[in-house]
Amino acid sequence: MKDRVTRSVALAALILLGVYLFPRKMGDEVFAALAVVQPDPNYAPSFEPPAFSRPDYTMRASGRGPSLHPDSKLHAKGSRAMVSCDVPLCATMGKRILLAGGNAADAAVTVALCIGSVNSHSSGIGGGGFIVSSRGNESITIDAREMAPARAHKHMYDGAPLRAQFGGLAVAVPGELAGLEKLHALHGSGNLTWEQLFEPVVELNRRGWQASDVWVNAARTLHTLVLSPAPELGYNWDFIYKPHSRRVVDVGDIVTRPNYANTLEAIARNGSSALFYDPEGPIAPLLAARARSSGGILEAKDFAQYAVNVSPALRFDFAHNGSQYNVATAGGVSSGLALIAGLNFYSALEENGTTSDAVLQTHRLVEAMKWTASARSHLGDVNSTYWAGSVERYTSREWARDLILTEQYADNRTFAWPHYKPLYELTEPRGTSHFSVVDENGGAVGMTTTVNLLFGSSVYESTTGIVLNDEMDDFSLPNTSNAFNLTPSALNFVSPYKRPLSSTAPTIIRRDGQLHLVIGAAGGSRIVTAVLQAIIRSIYQNMPLIDTIAYPRLHHQLVPECIMAENSTLLDEEFGTAVVQNLHAMNHSFLDTGALTAMNAIKRTEDGGWEGVADFWRKRGGADGY
Repeated sequence: MKDRVTRSVALAALILLGVYLFPRKMGDEVFAALAVVQPDPNYAPSFEPPAFSRPDYTMRASGRGPSLHPDSKLHAKGSRAMVSCDVPLCATMGKRILLAGGNAADAAVTVALCIGSVNSHSSGIGGGGFIVSSRGNESITIDAREMAPARAHKHMYDGAPLRAQFGGLAVAVPGELAGLEKLHALHGSGNLTWEQLFEPVVELNRRGWQASDVWVNAARTLHTLVLSPAPELGYNWDFIYKPHSRRVVDVGDIVTRPNYANTLEAIARNGSSALFYDPEGPIAPLLAARARSSGGILEAKDFAQYAVNVSPALRFDFAHNGSQYNVATAGGVSSGLALIAGLNFYSALEENGTTSDAVLQTHRLVEAMKWTASARSHLGDVNSTYWAGSVERYTSREWARDLILTEQYADNRTFAWPHYKPLYELTEPRGTSHFSVVDENGGAVGMTTTVNLLFGSSVYESTTGIVLNDEMDDFSLPNTSNAFNLTPSALNFVSPYKRPLSSTAPTIIRRDGQLHLVIGAAGGSRIVTAVLQAIIRSIYQNMPLIDTIAYPRLHHQLVPECIMAENSTLLDEEFGTAVVQNLHAMNHSFLDTGALTAMNAIKRTEDGGWEGVADFWRKRGGADGY
């Protein structure tokens, strides 16, 4: 039996990785002279994804999680500027860009590229993301979400849903580089060139960095899942192994990615992202061929069709304790509008006075989360008329007040999920990375970036060093329904050049006209509720930022019908068993899920400076400022 399982896993890994092999080393001259590889348009090999699920990669499995007693040393302070992200060395790199004359947008480009290099399991230029940027009186959102290929269609995963997660058919056209270029063009300082923003990251990839426990845990999971059963293909993922061996690097080992450095350097020297998206250039044909060699339909010409969407940031205003707050968050197929819906509902509840009762505070938070989930089920990449109507509805104070006036809320009970009128089943997006930047001129950027699952689609193009996303998994699949008979969202079905719905919600908040808070999170469907809870904790409950980030978080997404708690033991310690018992009496139930979101934020201090807190407790993040 064991031999049969081993052979099955090995076969799945062979199919998944493919046999499209490239040289391990590639110097600058070789890169410049790369032959254009044109995929055969009639070639689409059969592909069977692994007949097993990925191993547990929760933060609890790796010994990481929330804390009620965070170390104050993890609380960074600066009088002028701050960067907060998942990787401490990337925060410092962003700070150096600011000190060199760059602004928040400039630093964001470098930080994003740095995180994608070091935390390659969660982000990189083979993925996409959402950006909210504020400069002067202008706040914009840049939708750099990945896009379905031209040959995509809603029945492409019929009978084989795992193909949306593993292998080439899971790969969508990446958007991150186009988004970063647009950010630099629209909100950059003008003091630093595109190439200068890449230079420290190129050097980092050549010089190397010490592997963190977060990344090593991810690399070991990849090794166990895909690469171990196929050692002859191990070099395809060379940077996760010790030199001249098939042993995954240990914590503290030096990791280098020279091929990725060459790719970044070529893009930098080109002065824009055009080299990446050129269907006849040195990159897109290689990525398309690699995806197709493992069963995909991505073609080089799909890259030429990609364009970011830029629009004014979604806005929502509310008042609390004598101050006016203005929220700017991501639009498009992000969950920024769902965040606004939840905040709108919560602020309507608080209009008659903020409660200090822990039971009622928690109950109201959870009810706001449930209306957030309902709103998210109504979103997708649809026409402008539908979008405008959704924005008008969820930003309207009347929408939230009517829910209360028509007794769709009660202070003493919760309701079953149909009460909240979800339109469709919610998708379940996966891993991401968020970072926040504030510069000394009052500019700010929040960006959430992703390749989706752990190391994306598990497809790696070794010549360029790029890990390809599996963002097609964020689309809804037709002809299915979940255990609650909720059908999949027709608004989120696959179609050519469409973008899947995302849970991301990078957010910038001003207080009385002054920049106050930049925040966002990583962690799939729990992102938007984590950001909502953090805003409520920070503003309505006046919780210190370090506690806002470190303390256990709750999550509710309507179905399953339970409050997901990061750590039930800490929950009892924070609130007391009486509070939890009272919530049970209101028909709430709890499920201990372990820590599944990571959050990074920057907040203005009372003296006008900045405090930065990154989620060290869940993802070993760090903040740095001056």
